[in-house]
Parts: sequence; C-alpha cells; structure tokens
Amino acid sequence: MDYFLIFLFGAVLSSFVVCYSWRYVNNISQLHQHSFCEQCHHSLKFWQLIPIFGFVLQRGHCCFCISKIPPLSTFIELLGGSLAVYCYSNYPRSYFFILFSFAIWSLCLGLQDYKLYAASSKILYLGFSIFFALSIIFLKFSFSYFFQFFLLLVILIYFSIKKMFGWADVIYTSTSYFVLGYQCTLYLLLTASIFGILFFLITHLKKVPFLPFQTLSLVIIIVVHPFYIESIC
Repeated sequence: MDYFLIFLFGAVLSSFVVCYSWRYVNNISQLHQHSFCEQCHHSLKFWQLIPIFGFVLQRGHCCFCISKIPPLSTFIELLGGSLAVYCYSNYPRSYFFILFSFAIWSLCLGLQDYKLYAASSKILYLGFSIFFALSIIFLKFSFSYFFQFFLLLVILIYFSIKKMFGWADVIYTSTSYFVLGYQCTLYLLLTASIFGILFFLITHLKKVPFLPFQTLSLVIIIVVHPFYIESIC
C-alpha cells in the first residue's frame, strides 16, 4: 500500500509539472483556466485528468475530438511514479523527499528549457533558495563543504561569462551541489555534457538546451547509484 501511494504521489507531481511547464511555454494562465484538450480546447472532465488512467481510459485519444493524445505526459507520469518508488526504497526517508523534490524541480526546468531555451526565473530561484535552506537544516556541512561550493560557483560563472553556460545552468548546477554533493554534481555535468554533445552531432543545432540533459543525467545517477556517494544526508 505504501508503494502504491508513493507511486501515485510521484505520478501526480509529474503530471502537475508537465501541465505547468506546457502552460508556461505557451503563455497560458496557471490559475484562471481549467485543463483542456490541446486540439479542440474542450474542458477536460475529472476522470480524464487522473494520471496514466486518464490516458488509458481514453485509449490515447480525446473523447471529444478523437485527436491523438501525445503520450509524452503519460510517459513522464509513469517515470515520475516509478522514480518516486525507487527513491523511497533505496534512500533514507529524510533524504527521499529532498531528492525526489529536486528531481521534480529539475523536470520542470528541463521541459521549459527544451522548448524555450530558457526557464522560469521564479521557479529557478525559488528552488535554489529552498534546497540551499534544506542543505543547511538537514544535511551535514563544514568549511570544506562551502569552500567546494564557492570553487564550483566561480568556475561556473567563468563558463557563463565565456558564453559556454547559460545563467540558468549556473544556478541549477549550484543547486545540485546542495542536494547531491560535489562529486555527484561533477558526474552530473559530465553525463549531461556527453548527452549534449551527442544531441548536437545528431541534430546540428546551433544552440543546445542543457537543462534537459542535466535532468536526464540526474535520473541516471539516482538509479545507478542508490547510495549517497558523499554521505552528507
């Protein structure tokens, strides 16, 4: 029963993030409009909004206009629910909430960056503030902890000045240090850079969004290393 509730928790949060990001990308109000079909704009009923089951019950098609429902949202809901269960099973309970919240925040920024090559500054700085506060309250820290952070920050700012990094990437990577620690953050950057290079070689785009690859790399790090590397939790 616990795992079902955790899966539902992860799926619901993932669904909310997908909806929030889609509205942000398309400049649609987050507060004054009910969820609707992207094709016919018909307001959706309650049962259609249930993560995963809404897609299954409609057989992948809007019941109003019969247009195909993009499966990406349902895939992310499945991934979010599964990741929540995995984190709950393999990480300390206190760290689970921090780690999964960081994953959800990363997903939100990654979806926005993929479409706009930019992310909401409010969400970005709010996440930075929250995870910085949580790292001080719940995670172990010392002089070396802050020294490593400032060293990383200086390097990231240098990359930003040289136009190798966007400012959102600087804030996100700095935040990842609070949650993952120094070594995991370096792994995150390395893995995301590899994905980014491969994406560039395939698409030949002049500009490549980096936050989506950092989000993907975070999921990989969480799954392949179920024990916190630097033991700061």
